[in-house]
Amino acid sequence: MPLREVLTQVLNEYGDATPMPFGGHALAGFIRHQGAEAVAEAMGPEGKGLKTVGSAGAGNWAVAPWIAVFDPLVTESATQGHYVVYLFNAKASTVHLSLNQGTTEVREEFGSDARTVLKQRAKFMRDRLADYAPLLPVTSIEMGSDARLPGDYAAGHSMGFTYQLDGMPSEGKLQEDLLSAVRAYRALTFRGGVNEVSEAGSADDEGLSPAASLIEIRRYRHHKRIERNPGAAKAAKKHHGTRCQVCEMDFGERYGTLGQGFIEAHHLKPISQLEEGVPVEFDVATDFAVLCSNCHRMVHKMDNPSDINALRDRIDQTAQVRRARAQ
Repeated sequence: MPLREVLTQVLNEYGDATPMPFGGHALAGFIRHQGAEAVAEAMGPEGKGLKTVGSAGAGNWAVAPWIAVFDPLVTESATQGHYVVYLFNAKASTVHLSLNQGTTEVREEFGSDARTVLKQRAKFMRDRLADYAPLLPVTSIEMGSDARLPGDYAAGHSMGFTYQLDGMPSEGKLQEDLLSAVRAYRALTFRGGVNEVSEAGSADDEGLSPAASLIEIRRYRHHKRIERNPGAAKAAKKHHGTRCQVCEMDFGERYGTLGQGFIEAHHLKPISQLEEGVPVEFDVATDFAVLCSNCHRMVHKMDNPSDINALRDRIDQTAQVRRARAQ
């Protein structure tokens, strides 16, 4: 279904739908299913690895329905992280394509100061993506309500587009704008998202050289995000099992029920091959290994963290030296 048709249908029908019972309403289902599918199709190959979700509310009609694009490395929920989203202001017959952020987690942490924090983070996103400013020119949106969620969405908006029902762009222009937003989204994630203000090395960057360049820091942190993706880790464990592929340790055998089923996923793609804006596709069989915590830390200290065989050889060589000394 064309993206333009989805956006116009939601704007045309939402006002008439909201006085009616929410449960089972066709428009709510349309937003969840056909709407999300249309956004996914409009992204084409550039949508690889991304998840599209539509919502008209949870149990009741939302003041501001939405269709969002989530990167699982960042979030799979509109409550946290950062994401691309179509925000509908049906009263004003307007829809915003917004690079936005999870408002719920911010409100839970900062309470009445949430909108101040959201606006500060939105500015930080714009600053981090200054090179995308000409492509995503709208830096302020109106949601037609100061209610909690619509008002928070407006505060959390960083950059994007605004479309009017009576001036809806062509399908080609809508797709072009969406791809610009998705590229900015991927760039923001690669550059550190909304929370990593410092580009200097941190305690979490143990595998990095102190002289690492900015791009090396960003690549390393992106690599760690991939490894910490719960879905990838679960799939790696299911495929490879829970025994370390370097030292063969099994946490269950060593720690009993406490360690049963525990193992860490290690992304094998060389860090140097991670590039800003390039989707990362997961082939669990070839792109991930499962390692115990010690081997995982050690492999990140090596010149080539993707070479787990070299780490295994080091262990064997060390064991041989130890045996020789004992004789």
